[in-house]
Amino acid sequence: MGFPEMSSPQRKVSAVRVEDHAQLASGFRLGLQQLPGLLPKTLPRQVVIKPNLCDISPWETGVTTDPRWVCVVAAELRAIRPDVEIRLVESDAISAYKTYRSCEETFDRLGFAAAACEAGVELVNLSRSDAIEIRLDGIPQPVRIPQLLLEEMYFVSIANLKLHGYTRMTGILKNSMGLLTDAEISSLHPYLSILISRLHKLCSPDLCILDGRVGLEGGGPIIGRPVPTNTLLIGNDALSVDEASCRLMGIPPKQVAHLRQAAKDLERRLGKCEIVGDLRPRTFVFDDLRSHPAVQSKFGNRRRHQRMESISNRWIDRAYRFRDDPLTFAKEAIPKLLGGRRGR
Repeated sequence: MGFPEMSSPQRKVSAVRVEDHAQLASGFRLGLQQLPGLLPKTLPRQVVIKPNLCDISPWETGVTTDPRWVCVVAAELRAIRPDVEIRLVESDAISAYKTYRSCEETFDRLGFAAAACEAGVELVNLSRSDAIEIRLDGIPQPVRIPQLLLEEMYFVSIANLKLHGYTRMTGILKNSMGLLTDAEISSLHPYLSILISRLHKLCSPDLCILDGRVGLEGGGPIIGRPVPTNTLLIGNDALSVDEASCRLMGIPPKQVAHLRQAAKDLERRLGKCEIVGDLRPRTFVFDDLRSHPAVQSKFGNRRRHQRMESISNRWIDRAYRFRDDPLTFAKEAIPKLLGGRRGR
């Protein structure tokens, strides 16, 4: 949420090698030491942590977040403010196999319930929390977001290093999709790039942790082959961390539509992030490389179809209003037409 007292090297990213995956805490501390200012000197009372829990798969597969991050991050934050209230959030989901999965089941089966208990962290199911409906520019239907995100807080996003059949790659920016309270969001898929960028502007992370100890190549984001990349990427700027992730996976950032959209909305250029530390790129094999353009084309056709349908519905509505009450319709329409001409 851009906590105002935080001063940090916004576009720099700390890259740390972690050969021994059990040394998560020491690797994280090294990443923070490598780039002073990543953590603020003071914190608000509330901290929200958003992991990547898109499936019931252990973290060793590269699909989900390691539950050990809960204790590691909580310890660093409480060193700044001992009385900080930490909440770990996720939403209910519809799996790739079109089955419903509750957030509570995900927390329990992936070890987050036990980790949260150990660390004194509250688990929150966003799908069952108070929410508001909002409209985002460029998205044809309203979306529901939790009120929690509109409160003063320090926001930590923990994502994985993965390929994705729809978006080419997934990282910190796309992790924000899990902030939506509705489990069924397939109707929003044609607008992923715009939606991801709008959510980022609405609620941007203060601390971004990309756990690349184990990546996922193949199809993604839940099906593929684990890749040991042994790297942590840490920063304050989601776009920069995702760009560094692309470099680690051997993906040109400009090939990722939601990175281009985010850069455009932020009035920035890709290729400007600075990586501090040890980054050893490895080209991830993308099984859907040939079909990816077809997926993007399909989404483009769906967007055009929905726009045409919206235009048709507006004209049909006008026709019915004119038929039912032509005098009132004319009185309302003439000032709008005249106003439009004056605007030109």
